[in-house]
Amino acid sequence: MPLVAATLEAALLDLMDNHGATVADCAALWASAFGSYAGSVVPPSTTVAAAQATLQSALASAFASPDALPAMDAAFQAAAATIATGMLPLYTGVPPASPIGWAALLGEPYAATNAEAAANIAAVIDPWMKTGIAILVAPPNTPQPWA
Repeated sequence: MPLVAATLEAALLDLMDNHGATVADCAALWASAFGSYAGSVVPPSTTVAAAQATLQSALASAFASPDALPAMDAAFQAAAATIATGMLPLYTGVPPASPIGWAALLGEPYAATNAEAAANIAAVIDPWMKTGIAILVAPPNTPQPWA
């Protein structure tokens, strides 16, 4: 099953409604939400669990920083790069080239509800992930977007 924005949206809403008590808890919940979504990437990746761990660690640092948004972009870029490596040996994965752009996403106007926020965030992460490319290693070396 390919990437589904509704899966990510539901996981994000759950974490917003039941957020952790600490920065580490919050980072773990964000990483889990992303991991459950990214686990269905097509072509499949064997490194989604590693990407989730990478994201969790990087988000814990980002959330503890006064300048979290650029660090969040870097965290998601690192997670996507880890996912890309797991597409071998059949595909060469190329992660999304540009950052998500958390500063613009989380700027004003703010979402009125957690459901609206989850939908807004999923509506940005899902198309961003789908800009990743997988290139077939064998001829005809066909590139395809992540799905």
